[in-house]
Amino acid sequence: MARSRYGFTEDKIARFYKEGRGSGRGAAYKPWFTVRDVPSGGRSHRPHGLKTGRVHHLLSDIERDLFLLLDWSDAVCDIREQFPLDRSTTMRIAEEIGVPHPVDRQSKAPLVMTTDFVVDLIREGRLLQVARAVKPAEKLDEPRTVAKLEIERRYWIDQGVEWGIVTERDIPETLARNIENIHAWAVIDDLTQPYPGFYAEKAALIAREVPARAHMTMQRFCEEIDLLLSLDRGTCLMLLRHLLVTKVLACDLSDPVDDQVLMSRFRLAAPRTGRASA
Repeated sequence: MARSRYGFTEDKIARFYKEGRGSGRGAAYKPWFTVRDVPSGGRSHRPHGLKTGRVHHLLSDIERDLFLLLDWSDAVCDIREQFPLDRSTTMRIAEEIGVPHPVDRQSKAPLVMTTDFVVDLIREGRLLQVARAVKPAEKLDEPRTVAKLEIERRYWIDQGVEWGIVTERDIPETLARNIENIHAWAVIDDLTQPYPGFYAEKAALIAREVPARAHMTMQRFCEEIDLLLSLDRGTCLMLLRHLLVTKVLACDLSDPVDDQVLMSRFRLAAPRTGRASA
């Protein structure tokens, strides 16, 4: 029988370690799995991180949504997805609690277990690490899933790290969708533009127009600004998204934001809260 491209042998596990999988921080981190390493049913995602400046490998829609919330949070410093756990430790824990350790179906090699997200964040002025497992709520009724989560939970307790489970029920849907709509527009300098810095220049002009046009809908605002600044249709909307994701403009994204929202919802953020324009 041909071996599945997704299968693991001891040689493949050794190669992953040699490649530095699961090591590094920030832009240098390499996840244990990439979207090419595991079947995802077409629901994998590769967003570019605001915090890390690298591509993240997310294996489900729930992982994508949690990532968006983490990447948006000012408290979060670093996000490491598909984080490998020490195999000897998880094997010991599995033996202690009397459950089978995950193994490859064909090679029978004990698998390297992973935690979906390990996150560095600031809480009450202290730098902390937290770990989060991501699962569909319906999976929590499956005994095998529960057993593997228990191995993971005990692993992080031993490490002194806060661990928890996130399901789709824990995701604020409106906030996640609003962040998704603006997330890709953080970097604009790599877009084709008339001259270097053109979009950054126009974005600054648009930000200054917001307070004076607070009575307008976003659709009307964008139409007028595109005409006023001689921009291609849709450019103002793109740059509004850039101003939001870089936190030059502030808006409560927990409420729906569509083209009929009033510009009074938007305000210039204090300079210390904004990210540098890309």
